[in-house]
Amino acid sequence: MELTFQILAAITMIGTMVSSSRKTNWWVKVCDVSRVHIASVMFLLIVFAIFFLPLSTPWVLVTMAILFIGLLYHLMIITPFFPFSKKELLATTKTDGKISVLSVNVRLKNKKYQNLINLIEEINPDVFLLTEVDQIWLDAIDRLRTNYPYTVLNPLDNTYGIALYSKLKLENSEVKYMVQKDIPSIHTSIKFHNRDIQLLGLHPRPPAPWTQPEKKDIELIMVAGLSNINSKPTIVTGDLNDVGWSKITVNFKQISGLLDPRIGRGFFNTYNALIPVFQFPVDHFFVSKHFKLITIKKLKAIGSDHYPVLLEINLEDEGEVSSELSIFS
Repeated sequence: MELTFQILAAITMIGTMVSSSRKTNWWVKVCDVSRVHIASVMFLLIVFAIFFLPLSTPWVLVTMAILFIGLLYHLMIITPFFPFSKKELLATTKTDGKISVLSVNVRLKNKKYQNLINLIEEINPDVFLLTEVDQIWLDAIDRLRTNYPYTVLNPLDNTYGIALYSKLKLENSEVKYMVQKDIPSIHTSIKFHNRDIQLLGLHPRPPAPWTQPEKKDIELIMVAGLSNINSKPTIVTGDLNDVGWSKITVNFKQISGLLDPRIGRGFFNTYNALIPVFQFPVDHFFVSKHFKLITIKKLKAIGSDHYPVLLEINLEDEGEVSSELSIFS
């Protein structure tokens, strides 16, 4: 029992040290993404030691002290996502400028096409972004185009196909391969209440031994440069294969000026929907200060390894937004 405790404590300590590294290696990314899990194990180990180990033994006390410091370190980073923390995107009860956007990683191997169709018909979003789509997926859900006549479709067989469907008119739509020739992103402008909303849909590669995590980081920084809160209202969404507290995501927000609606409201873990104890918040929405939040929801599973996420926001009056922006300038 003590040996198991020591092994688990050592693993969490190593994971904590690795997560604090500034390197972009995939194992550093994995430890950074896993902060909630590492912190949870540290907390359980501390409780276990209090009740089942001899506290008079020096090595137990030292180990507990190190675990406690590590736990505080992780909490310092992830606490902004707890519901009691200060909210980054302000809420509103107004709906005069309401727009709803759904983001879904459908999973290429998932064949439950009707589940997605049923979800779209039930939720009835104004816009929805799909990732991991191939031509078979697009053909299977083609009936949705009746209500969503404006589309940007780029199916691929490599799990990085991407598609955008909209009830609202889209202009200046492009599919760009910003960093890697097989990883597309969608760049478009939504016509809404005589205003243009910039929407960017992304799905970079996840951290893994066979990928180059720095490519994902470069793509996010490039997108951040396109997101200027003092020009167009902006929405960035998609499966970013990263978490909201990661260093690159924090840098992305600092450069873009975009806000995370989850801060102060919860983690909204979207992956892995097939493994309840192994879940991370990797499907994101970031919006400019032109918006206020109506609601953000993690929706029911559709057979994918990702849960869909729905964002409902209100585009504020230009005068009100200008006044708010002057406060932050």
